[in-house]
Amino acid sequence: MGLGGEAIEAIAREHAYRPISGDVLFIGRQTTYFSVNELASILNSHGHAVDPAAIEIDRTTISRQRGHEGKELVTDRSIFHALGVDKVRALDVSAYEGAEIIHDLNEPLPSHLHGSADFIVDGSTLDNVFDPATCLRNFAGLLKVGGRLLTINAYTTRQTAYTLCSPPWYFDYFVENGFIDCRVYVIVARRGRSNAFWLDPGYIARARGGTIGFNARGNVFIVALAEKGPASTTSASPAQQHYRSAAGWEVYAERLRTVQQSQRPHLARSSADLFIWNPTAGYVWVDRNFAARRHWRQVPHRAYWKIRRTLRAMRPA
Repeated sequence: MGLGGEAIEAIAREHAYRPISGDVLFIGRQTTYFSVNELASILNSHGHAVDPAAIEIDRTTISRQRGHEGKELVTDRSIFHALGVDKVRALDVSAYEGAEIIHDLNEPLPSHLHGSADFIVDGSTLDNVFDPATCLRNFAGLLKVGGRLLTINAYTTRQTAYTLCSPPWYFDYFVENGFIDCRVYVIVARRGRSNAFWLDPGYIARARGGTIGFNARGNVFIVALAEKGPASTTSASPAQQHYRSAAGWEVYAERLRTVQQSQRPHLARSSADLFIWNPTAGYVWVDRNFAARRHWRQVPHRAYWKIRRTLRAMRPA
């Protein structure tokens, strides 16, 4: 498992929003594909003063992506050490690559692990376990009150995904369980460029009963962040939007209002101009500057045709 620039930027922006402290837990030891200077540069670009001496070189990773063999890459711990967080551990199904906590996330958590983490990073675990629902509940159970979970998982079988979970699957779980915030992004990567889309809670509130899937070609993955509140639970199982009862919608809508009030800045962004010509309604494009911008599926009909003509003119010959 590994962390790319999207994960580092999300951590950096979240730390700027509310500093990360206490117990940090990686789900699986992560390969971080950056040198000391590259990691420091990303963190510095988001306003963090970084001590390069706090960043250590990875000497223990067993498996790396092709093309990175022999390079001096930093450890996963270094991301948080560079931000002043000292206590960083990893949980895995075995002691592979030095994980300090051993547990199979397909199985319920033992009691001593409940409420043990302030910040969790899942870099492609939910897409590689047989029972992702149990795994997600375990993540929620590991969090302390006020704790945060950052997950980055595949939404395509082009690589090594074993299971695929949709953007609303993440979002609905955290809303139904009373988490005080949840941000879900879909990132589509093609030919070295990417577009990021935010699943808009306001659209979900307005479009009751509508399906909110996302269909796009390329390497597609989901970035989600959730924050646990004092009344949050872990056991509620959401119903899909168009199967939710009227009574269920009232409960859901009340919890959704808390999420809608969040002032958290966006954590993911596009690396290029909009190249997805038919983004799904309910997903708002996030540009290079982390600004959410309407696309043609979310503007009045007349404006749509004007934008459509402009986009067609921009297509390469």
